[in-house]
Amino acid sequence: MFKTILVPASGSDKDLVVFGTALQAAQIDQAHLAFYHLHPGVGDALVHEPHAGFALGKALRDLLDDLAETQDRRALLAEHHVRDFCARSQIRVTDTPLAVEAVTASWRGGDFGNEYRLIAKARSHDLVVMGRFTEPNGLPADLLQLMLIECGRPLLIAADKIPQKLTGTVMVCWKDAPGPARAVSVAMPILARADRVVVVAVDEGDKATAGSAAAVAQQLAWHHVRATAEVVATNGLSVQQALLAAAQKCGADLLVMGGYSKKPLRETIFGGCTDSMLTQAPLPVLMIH
Repeated sequence: MFKTILVPASGSDKDLVVFGTALQAAQIDQAHLAFYHLHPGVGDALVHEPHAGFALGKALRDLLDDLAETQDRRALLAEHHVRDFCARSQIRVTDTPLAVEAVTASWRGGDFGNEYRLIAKARSHDLVVMGRFTEPNGLPADLLQLMLIECGRPLLIAADKIPQKLTGTVMVCWKDAPGPARAVSVAMPILARADRVVVVAVDEGDKATAGSAAAVAQQLAWHHVRATAEVVATNGLSVQQALLAAAQKCGADLLVMGGYSKKPLRETIFGGCTDSMLTQAPLPVLMIH
């Protein structure tokens, strides 16, 4: 079960979609939403600021002042977004479990540090819900990739809008490999409540693909999960394009997949399904490394 969900609040316009997606996940098992804002130090933020290496003298001092002001503003906005969202969603804010089952929330801000503080925070939660950021925020541009590789917890990546539900049609992106197998186990709380589960494998020339996908669907039946298996051809598309086409065809509300079947650096250099889904998928993605 997902009973504690870490929800990083950025103080950006992405917060509402991330919070709404996290609430959808929390309602599955009446979980606790741990809203958290990491305040990157000015030195940490400077490392990830484009063109910072060209600033000298007064220009550098002005840049540092701007970064400090921006980080302070983001921290204030993050707290405002969290408290406003909890009030509108009628979520009780508490630091201790309630006697009755209900979605609750807590807020913590003011922690200074870099991305590794956030990664360490994630390790003590069942699930992490994050969005995609399109502008510098004092953290690495590849933060999602770092979280996926380092935190050891599943990530739920929000799309561009709040989903109507996560437990409608769930598509499992299957491959006979450790990552997808872990993803199925991690996603079981969602799969068990889904209206429909489709296990989709891409035909990459492996004759065992169809049997492997069918075996997963059969195994899910023992959990009373209504699942079907399907093997799709690429027809000239990349694997990720074929999967997204299948997701659109079946009307998927959520993708479940393992991350980085190849080494992350190799995927980054040559392109790969994980990076594409992390950064571009038009629907929420539940992923674990």
